[in-house]
Amino acid sequence: MAKGTKGENAKKYLIEIAAKLFLQNGYSNTGINDILTEAGVSKGSFYFHFSSKKDLAVEVSKHYYKIIVQNWLKPLSNNNWDIFINKLVSDLKNFTSLGKFFGCPIVILGLEIAFIEADLSKMYAYSTNELIGIFKNSLKISKVPEDELDSIARKAFALYEGHIVYYRITKDESAFDFMLKDLLEIELHNNI
Repeated sequence: MAKGTKGENAKKYLIEIAAKLFLQNGYSNTGINDILTEAGVSKGSFYFHFSSKKDLAVEVSKHYYKIIVQNWLKPLSNNNWDIFINKLVSDLKNFTSLGKFFGCPIVILGLEIAFIEADLSKMYAYSTNELIGIFKNSLKISKVPEDELDSIARKAFALYEGHIVYYRITKDESAFDFMLKDLLEIELHNNI
């Protein structure tokens, strides 16, 4: 596969910088100048690729969707529940030890923009529902009865995100051990 053009690479770089800053500092607390400073590019370069911060935020949403949903969790969810959950938590612990985990960007940013950017909120709502679908897929592979899939997947997702929010607030990495325990107990409780 050919590498992108200089312009495509510059656009991708700006998206990656914005994604990092939006997650670390919040969408509202990150200005275009913050992104430009971090990226080391001019305002003209920014406006060549994006008409506004909101336009960039749309691309950030797509960026996180691709990385988290398409490239990481969807393929991982093609395993039975215990393998899926053990690998998911192991990956989160690894990302944390590398200093690359600040919480689930889809939910963290979705929470912040839910009432301030209706268009962006819809994108994050879509991605959130896709995450629930990922949990549902692994549960289905694990032979959870069809009539219970949606309910159990939503409970699992709530536990997953709850522990991540707790970690983000406290920086207490034991949250991942509790996440693993709680998510595996869903399996035990429902005799999967």
